[in-house]
Parts: sequence; C-alpha cells; structure tokens
Amino acid sequence: MRLHLIIAASLAALFPILLPAKDYHVSPKGKNLEKAFKSIPNESGDVRLILSDGDYFISGPLSLKGMKGGNITIEAAPGAGPVIRGDRVIKGFKPLKDKNILNRIPASSRGKVLQTSLKALGIKDLGSPCVKESLVDLYWKGERQKIAAYPDAGFLISEEALGPTVVDDMTRKEGIFTYKEEIIDSWADEPDAWIYGYFRWDWKDHYQKVASIDTKTRTITLEEPWHFYGYRDAFKFRGVNIIRGLDSPGEYFIDREKGMLYWYPPEEYAPGDEVTLSLCGSEFMMEVADCENVTIKGLTFVGGRRSALGVSDSEGVTIDGVKAFRFGSDAIHVDSSHDVKIEGCHFGTLGHSGIRLVGGDRKTLTPSGYVVDNTIVENISLFQHTYEPSIFFNGCGLLVSHCDFSRCPSSAMRLDGSEVVVEYNHFHDLVQESDDQGAIDVFYDYSLRGLVIRYNLWENIKGGSLHGAAGIRFDDMISGQMVYGNIFKNVGAVHFGAVQIHGGKDNVVDNNVFYNCNFGVSFSPWGQDLWDEALTRPVVVKKLFEDVDINGELYQSRYPDLAKDIHANVNRNIIINNLMVGCRSMFYNDTGQNYMKNNHGISIEENPVTESLEYYLNPEVLERFGLKPIPWREIGLKGRPALFFGD
Repeated sequence: MRLHLIIAASLAALFPILLPAKDYHVSPKGKNLEKAFKSIPNESGDVRLILSDGDYFISGPLSLKGMKGGNITIEAAPGAGPVIRGDRVIKGFKPLKDKNILNRIPASSRGKVLQTSLKALGIKDLGSPCVKESLVDLYWKGERQKIAAYPDAGFLISEEALGPTVVDDMTRKEGIFTYKEEIIDSWADEPDAWIYGYFRWDWKDHYQKVASIDTKTRTITLEEPWHFYGYRDAFKFRGVNIIRGLDSPGEYFIDREKGMLYWYPPEEYAPGDEVTLSLCGSEFMMEVADCENVTIKGLTFVGGRRSALGVSDSEGVTIDGVKAFRFGSDAIHVDSSHDVKIEGCHFGTLGHSGIRLVGGDRKTLTPSGYVVDNTIVENISLFQHTYEPSIFFNGCGLLVSHCDFSRCPSSAMRLDGSEVVVEYNHFHDLVQESDDQGAIDVFYDYSLRGLVIRYNLWENIKGGSLHGAAGIRFDDMISGQMVYGNIFKNVGAVHFGAVQIHGGKDNVVDNNVFYNCNFGVSFSPWGQDLWDEALTRPVVVKKLFEDVDINGELYQSRYPDLAKDIHANVNRNIIINNLMVGCRSMFYNDTGQNYMKNNHGISIEENPVTESLEYYLNPEVLERFGLKPIPWREIGLKGRPALFFGD
C-alpha cells in the first residue's frame, strides 16, 4: 500500500498538467476579489479566477508572485465586463457659499462652483497636485477634469531669468524670474501654487513648486530641485493649482488643509452624474512578479493614481483584451521578463505614458519576445507633455503591429532598443505641442541596430514651434535603420519632413509615399569634426564598447557594417524609390552627401495635387514610378483598416 502511494505521488509530480484546474468565481456581491488573489498561491496546477460583471473597488494591489508550474488565468466571465476600480465616487456637492473662497475665485465663477468635503467622505490621502507618484485626478462621466490654472490654455511669457549661476549665454541655473502680468500678484497667498512650463527648450516641460512671489519686484522664486536644463528669458509657463484660476467649466481645486473640493462643473453636468476621484496609490493595481504562464483577459482597470498593470521577472504572460483608463501614470509596465504579449487592448486618458517595456539583452542580442498587437493607445501624456510616449522600449526584440496611436502632445514611441519591428500601425494626431520630436523618436546611440519601420500610415503630425515635428525622427547619431513602404499624409512642420534625420548615416528610406507633407525627408547634418568628437565622448564610448561591444564577434557577425568605417560617410543616407506628392519640397537641407536614386516629386511647392492618395497607392501607378506595392489595406487595427476608400 505504501508503495502505491509513493508511485501515485511521483506521477502527480511528473505530470502536474493532469491535475484538474481550480476555478474561483468572484462577483462584486460575492467572494472578495482581494481574498481570491490571496488564495491562488495555495493551489497547485492550473487555476482560473473568473470575474462576473460589475465594479470591483480595491484599495491596494492585487498581486501574483512566484507562481510557476501551472497556468494562471484571470479573466472575465463569458459576456461580462468586470471593472477593477481604484477610484471613489464623490457625492454631496452643494453650491459654494464660503465667503472666504468666494472672494478668492473670479467674479465670473461665482454661483457656478460647487463644493464637497472629501474629509467627510473619509478620504484622508489627498496626494499632490503635481507630483507623478501621488497625483489625484477628478473625473466627470469618465472625462478628466483640469486642476485650476491660469491661463486655461496657452502660456504666459516670463521676462528675465535672474538665477545667479550662468549656465550659458541664455540660461541660468536657479529658478528665479520676473513677470509682467498683474494677475500673478494675486497668487502670492496661494498655499500650494505650482508653475508648469517649458523653461529652457520647447521639447522638455516640467512642474515646479512656487517658493515665493515678491509682488514689489514681480519676481517668482521656485523651490528646488530646479529644472535640469535651467531657465532662460521669455520661457513659456502657466500657474497651476491656483484657486484664483478656477474660472472655466471642468476645473477644480482641492484645499488639502481643509479637505475640501471645489469644482466648476461642465455646462452639461446634472446632479446624479458620476463624479470620481482617483484613490488607489499603489504602484500597480495588479502585478505579476516572478511568474510563468499567466493570462489576464477581458478586464478593465480604472482610476488609479499610478499604473494599472505591472509585469516583472516573468515568462509567458498574455494580456488580452484588457482596458485601462484614467490613470495618473501609465497603463502597463513590463520589466525583465520574456515572452509577454499585449494584444487586443485599449488604453487611454493617462497622465503619462501608455506602455513601458524593458527586456531582452542588447549585449548578447537575446530577444525579449515582447509583442504589442492590435492595441489602441490614445489620449495620453495629459499631465506630463513630453517624453511620455504610447510605447517606450529599452532592450532587444520587440514587435509592434496593427496598433492605433493618437492624441498625444509628443511622441507615440521612444525606442532605445535593437531588433525592433514596427509594422501595419496607424499613427495620427501626434506631436501636437512639443517641439523637435517625431511620432517615433530614436535618440543618440550609434550602436542601436535592427529597427525596421514598414507599412505604417502616418497622418496629421504637424506640431513643433522652433524646429518642427516629424513622423519618424532619427536624432543624434542614429544610423543604419530601415524605413520601408510607409504612407505619410499631412506630416512634418517647420524645418522637419515626414522623416527627419539628425546627425545619422546609412539609414535607408525606401519605397515610401509622401502625400501633402511639409517635406519628404529633412536633414540636420553633422560635420566631420562633430562626428569624430562625439565618438570620443565618455557617454558614447560607454554605449559602443561597454553597454554592448560593436567590435565583438557577435556584433561583427550580426551587423558587419556597424564598426566598419565608423568615421566615414558621415551624413550619407540612402533615399531611394520614393514618391512625394503635394509636398513643399522633396527634401530639406540636403547637402549632397546622401545617396539618392529614383525619387519622384509631383505637384511640389505651389502646384495643386490633382489626384487622390488612393490613386497613387494603386499598384500599377506605383510600378510606373518604380515602387513596389504597399499593402495599405492591412494597415491599422485588425478588421478596421486605417485607410478605406470604398469599393
């Protein structure tokens, strides 16, 4: 008998897949979701956590840690749409009658502002108005409301930067500056005033807390730490968390000392409308750490102060049909993992970026196995307006396909990695505020290789102030990348074309169609002396020979041209077989160092475009110009083509 028990135990250890799956069913009115998560580690074999319809309010993170050996599935019940919520419904609004507050808000707002006590609702942690890790956001019917500011849109212009430490002939280190607008005098008694602005460059915004305002000299002093790039004369800024800026529908102000919320509701507001405040301050509302074979399917996450999902040190994770809206930070972080797929998801109304991915090993060229497919990321970077893309990737090995990226003040992608394929995606309405950026931005690493950007549609990317906005931006030494078979429509601004190359070489731009763009391809060439000097900089040497080794056998075999003639052919890029229709010019700032062949310009400069984009995408027309067919019907979300001209 004992022998039989030993044999049975041994078989169970050898074949755990034969064990029956354990199902946990939860509902908002039944088994507690947080308790269910704590029960999962006690099970062996396959486990399914099935959520019925409804709202699940949580106060802390739902965690899976160290789960291996079986398949873990967390999914919506068939036909259900469970919502995991980190927010709180806010009630008890009454007309504002406090005379002290009424006297501080603009006269035009009186009789329109509502108030409620967050303290009375039991909400004690009111976070910060302008600190990423503790943002508190207010939503009306799912629409993000704005912290009271002045001006509501656009910017004021500072006068003189007064910091005593000179950085360069235009920049001071310390945050001390003068202003001219009389209204700013009234901010001097604001208890928690902040300044938001582009203090040095129009490609890097920042929030700074006000230390003091001297109304006699009209000088503002900001608290440390000061902006990394310093301060110049005549920078763009606005006041934030200013109760005297509570002058427009959709604005609010939280008095953190009294625990009071003051809100100027939208004109369409009606009593009984859902108004929510983000509450859950955990880094992630759900996290998967050190796990294998986990699937999260059909869930919606809403209303956290930070991020929805975190995956770390895990393998074989699938995030399928997940939605995440209304987060102060991001939707998903994936770090140090392998074989992670994000597919059929929808993320939006995010204060910072969308998806942040770190994985794979560039030194050994070990791919991460990360895939982002058939996913929408929109309406992001609502708090921090620069360097918060729809997708940030650092590492080796990424496929992004059939996605839709839109409505962002800056870039849709920041790629600090190798072996990346970006294909069949729709990029539109991007770089709406920032300057000197691209919808895809790649920056300052000559060792990056294997980026292929093919068969994507780029539309309505026209921002930028001083330098411009591009669809694809290869910035500072980015070299050896491929741009093939893309369609650019109404892309590029100021000095930037649809594709912009700054100080790079050996990039290939082949078989693309540019329609009604600023320029087809623009260049910001480096001189030989600058190139040679850059290769001696410690930060560049580290990237080339420590982070990776471009002279090592692996890199030499995979990228034989990388270290070959590293000082030669500066600014030589290969621009071939492109069709440019209705652009201001085919090229901008070409100094004659690029290799160009079989590029065609039609209706350039002032000549009107006489044929539609559909006409020029006809394979017979493309062949006439020496271009190969572009599979434009496959671009965009699966089942929802980005370009549709009818039958």
